[in-house]
Amino acid sequence: MLTASRSLWTLGLLYLGLTIGFGIVIYLFDLHIIDEISDPERVLAVVSGFSPEQRQAHFWMTLVLDMPYPLAYGAFYIGLALRFFGRWGSLLALPALITIPADLLENMVQLFILGGHEQLVWIKQYATPVKLAGFIPASILALVAMGIAIRRSFQASSDTDTDIREIRP
Repeated sequence: MLTASRSLWTLGLLYLGLTIGFGIVIYLFDLHIIDEISDPERVLAVVSGFSPEQRQAHFWMTLVLDMPYPLAYGAFYIGLALRFFGRWGSLLALPALITIPADLLENMVQLFILGGHEQLVWIKQYATPVKLAGFIPASILALVAMGIAIRRSFQASSDTDTDIREIRP
């Protein structure tokens, strides 16, 4: 279940690990990633400026890191919303739920573009804004949920401390 503590920790660490992986690949290959670019002409201009090594690195980064990324952050964000927002959780999970297929579509299109099949670039002008329109509020909601989790954790530990002091003479 996505709301279980073990699941949330696992998904959160997977999300963090993939995010760190992006940073490493971007640094090692001096990449200007095309993930946030929706304008087809700008995407093609950036890709045309890649060296063959950069193009290949971006392709493999998209395939290995970016394809599982929306599943990791999406499940993490949905689990947080369902666990920490009570009856509003299902509604507040929608931005993450919308983002997952949009990001996966964007990633598939990027694989085609980076593989030399640039005629599908037009899809990015729709997929990328939808992805970002869901990802940004989902990320903010996840931060709020983590704040709630931290507050509850401190409350629980202070309740335990109070109970222990009350038991002692």
